[in-house]
Amino acid sequence: MSRAPSLLSWIVGLTLIFVGERFFGDGHALRWPASLAGCGLALVALLARFNSWRTAVGGTRSVMGRLVMAYEVGLLGLALYFLKTLAPGGLDGEMQQLVLGVGWPIMVLAGSLPALAMERSLSSMAGAAQLEVRRLFDAGNAGLAIALATSWLFALNWVASETDERIDLRTVRNLVPSGQTLEMARNLDEDVTITLFFPPANDVLELIEPYFADLDAASSKLTVQRKDRDMHPGLAKEMRARKNGVVVLSKGDEHEQVRLDVEPKKARSKLKKLDEDMQSKLGKVSRDPRMAYLVTGHGERSTSPKDDDPPGIKGAKEVLKQLNYKVKNLGLKEGLSEDVPDDATLVILAGPRNPMLPQEVEALVRYVTQGGSLMLLADPDVEDGPDLDPLLTVLGLTVDRTTLAHESKYVALTRRISDRSILYSNRVTAHDSTTLLSKLTTKGNVVFPVTGSLDKREGAKNAKEGGADVTFTIRSLAGTFADANDDREMGGGEEKKVFNLTAAVELAPPAGAEVGGRAIVTADADVISDLLFTRVAMNQNWFGEAILWLEGEVLLAGEVADVEDTPIMHTKDEDKLWFYGTTVVFPLLLLGIGAGVNRRRRKSA
Repeated sequence: MSRAPSLLSWIVGLTLIFVGERFFGDGHALRWPASLAGCGLALVALLARFNSWRTAVGGTRSVMGRLVMAYEVGLLGLALYFLKTLAPGGLDGEMQQLVLGVGWPIMVLAGSLPALAMERSLSSMAGAAQLEVRRLFDAGNAGLAIALATSWLFALNWVASETDERIDLRTVRNLVPSGQTLEMARNLDEDVTITLFFPPANDVLELIEPYFADLDAASSKLTVQRKDRDMHPGLAKEMRARKNGVVVLSKGDEHEQVRLDVEPKKARSKLKKLDEDMQSKLGKVSRDPRMAYLVTGHGERSTSPKDDDPPGIKGAKEVLKQLNYKVKNLGLKEGLSEDVPDDATLVILAGPRNPMLPQEVEALVRYVTQGGSLMLLADPDVEDGPDLDPLLTVLGLTVDRTTLAHESKYVALTRRISDRSILYSNRVTAHDSTTLLSKLTTKGNVVFPVTGSLDKREGAKNAKEGGADVTFTIRSLAGTFADANDDREMGGGEEKKVFNLTAAVELAPPAGAEVGGRAIVTADADVISDLLFTRVAMNQNWFGEAILWLEGEVLLAGEVADVEDTPIMHTKDEDKLWFYGTTVVFPLLLLGIGAGVNRRRRKSA
């Protein structure tokens, strides 16, 4: 069977048209010679196959007819291209230009790819007594499917370019204010102005405008305005905005800045922390400064840990800063053995590992019984820890330092049996210190890396009797056991049950006061340590909500914004699901689909 050089003529023709239109372009002397030569060769390809179709019979005639149709579709696409290029003034409106601009590449692809597939398949049958018609048609259909899929991608790309919605996958989340930021805006008691210093028609400004529009709509006390620093130098000087690309929060003569940038590439990393920075700055202009003291000198979790220290609490310090706290250390040299400083809004005792002086414990007892706010995080992973019994007696609690474990419900961090002590729980009691947390239990769990348990002290009085009201706010999941022999295995008389993990304590008011001291107590110091804190949003939410309750405020009712992209962590049960799903279920599903398709093809054959 003779073979006309249709495919070669078509490819060379399209190449010449591309060179003429893209390389030479309008005004170049070689544009039209190249483009016209290309159109001529494309027409030769069509005529060659048309001639083959006229003389063919049977199945061969059907194949040639399909090829003629493919080349005709391709030539129609070229005609649409030249119509769009040469006669834009003769088209009525923008829509016609749009239809031609989208239509001509689709037509060229829908003609060229089926022709290419069929011609290649046809060349492989050279010398055969009879053509495999079905195989040729399948090749053409495959080429057409690829052409249509590619065209769909073109259309999707165009739709994306025409919309105003921008999604930056590298910043993980869209630029929308979190629930806590919105509630901070709603609870403003004084007027706050947010000024966006950006030039007009700026890409970064377009990205952040929806964020600040939501804040503006959330509160009548908050006003958002947009200013170009170069057009308003006096206002910029007053607010100390030295350049564009800055967000300024103002309350009276007090100004706080969130520095971004006018260039998207430089601003991207800062946009990722926009909500976190806004919470911090909004807290500074809307709330009076508070003072948080971290007890030090006894092996506690520190904001600047050394290599041989337990994990630090830098993430917890960042949350305190967002809530407008200044953080200071409190130890012997700061006068803890005498008394807690008068300016203390909050005292945090985070996992002391070494003995404390009786005078230091007594100072903490006086502080909380006189109306102070205390966060006590016991460390179960110590043999001879500090004697906190006088403080725990006042709080009406006992701490069991026996490490808790679970045989199946734990965080698979290292994939070893020791992971059984990394517990998680979403069993949250309704309380003012867990308002948000109880709403988020379907979204996540609070993680306790190594925890003991709490219980009410026998014979302790309640607040009405001059003692303390204790509410256990988070409990362990069913099946947890106290691992007395530290082998992470059930046995030796160990019993599975539910344990108390955190408690909120309200003490009786001191003489002449209406409100008593408050305390948050947990048997795991690492619940706020950097070991997992910055990667588990629920731990951050628990900590932020607990701090606000301690200072006498009901939570601003929103999630603490993530400081970083959160890595994916799986519990043991989730690991089982992923393992069996990827190794058994999905392969069997794919095999079933393949067998069904193959069976259908055999029936058709």
